[in-house]
Amino acid sequence: MSDLAVDPTADPAKLVSILADMSEREISDLLTGPAGEGVLDEIFRQMRDTFRPEQAGGENALVRFALGGGPGGSTRTYDLRIIEGACTLGTNAPADAADVPADRALTISTDRVRFVRVLTGQVSGAKLFLTRKIKIDGDMKFGAKVMTWFGINQED
Repeated sequence: MSDLAVDPTADPAKLVSILADMSEREISDLLTGPAGEGVLDEIFRQMRDTFRPEQAGGENALVRFALGGGPGGSTRTYDLRIIEGACTLGTNAPADAADVPADRALTISTDRVRFVRVLTGQVSGAKLFLTRKIKIDGDMKFGAKVMTWFGINQED
């Protein structure tokens, strides 16, 4: 991580705020290093906190993100559960979609670097989906719509 001299011990919220300015290599080094889990946790906290219920239009849904590429090849999962206009976050929990319609439960699988690069607008999620670098288990049209319900804080 040389270009931006990123301090991996910095506050995860600060690291999240500069992700869009980082190269793929810097993102990879950060997310596979000791700060990686904290940065991912912060991204999903921000996604939960920036949930736009008006975009969801009253939908109840479960969106599971399975992000590989962690230390030792590990996968970490994050569940964003939307019920009656409220969004909750779960981490590495067993999948339970009992309270959402079957066509509103989906899993988005990719590696953590690709996920961050899509989230920050560095690469096209559609292109990665077409090249099978992102997989969606569930209604694909719904999956594309769901991503408009959340955001993360980026510096301008």
